[in-house]
Amino acid sequence: MQSVKGTETKNLIREAAFRLFLTEDYETVSLKDIEKITKMTRGCTSYHYPTKKDLLVDVINVYILDTQKNKHQSDSIYDMSLLEYINYYVENIAKTMDRLSQFVMPEAQINGTRAYMNLVLQAEKYYPGFHQMLNEIESQEIMQLKAILKRAQDKGEIRNTCNIELFAQQMRLVFLGKSYQDALKNGLNINALKEQLYFLYFLIKSK
Repeated sequence: MQSVKGTETKNLIREAAFRLFLTEDYETVSLKDIEKITKMTRGCTSYHYPTKKDLLVDVINVYILDTQKNKHQSDSIYDMSLLEYINYYVENIAKTMDRLSQFVMPEAQINGTRAYMNLVLQAEKYYPGFHQMLNEIESQEIMQLKAILKRAQDKGEIRNTCNIELFAQQMRLVFLGKSYQDALKNGLNINALKEQLYFLYFLIKSK
């Protein structure tokens, strides 16, 4: 079991690597770069992360996979109306983007959304099994949304003619498409995303 000091040291190394991997290519980031930021010796870094790949995997686990898993784990989600869920969904995205932006180094001149996509693409390339793990998380999110949509139908919030499967996929596609579009500009526009999701909602809302 690691000591508190050991855990803090590992966290500092991971955070420094996260900052670099957000804006730099994995191949160009060296352990020396990370040691320069943390002011730690090679021995200290290697004790916690024997290889750079070990470090990348831990960064991806903590900052991408765990974040994605945790953002929709509240049991109260299933008691929400669809409109409440949409607000909750957007609020979580906003919090994630705000937190992420704090780690993007100003000199990198890149927005948080684009930096996050850069890290995901590197994970796809260098982290074996990442694609499958992310797909499983996204599948769980879709299943959760479908359950909320079904409840909304049963409660009369949305029309019975709504195709739950297609609507759940459409919500996901709106988020992904908006993220990609805004990554090429100034980063994800949360208010615009919310407007898009509200537009979808009122298309299926019961009169």
